Amino acid sequence: MTDAEIHAAMAAEYAKQGQALSDEKRRANHFQVRLPPDLAKQLKHYMQSRDQNANQALNTIISQFFGTSHG
Repeated sequence: MTDAEIHAAMAAEYAKQGQALSDEKRRANHFQVRLPPDLAKQLKHYMQSRDQNANQALNTIISQFFGTSHG
């Protein structure tokens, strides 16, 4: 293995560790839900009509419900 390959492997491992730490910090704010079919259909329509992914759409909807800003 060349020095460049070793450095690349080390950089990749470092990036994975950084991502794992970031994920761990966000885990307390992670929510998962199973929606009834009708509500899921409405959410998908909302997402498509605004060109948003599920995370963006749910952030918007929940922020509007609670009257807070999101970011």
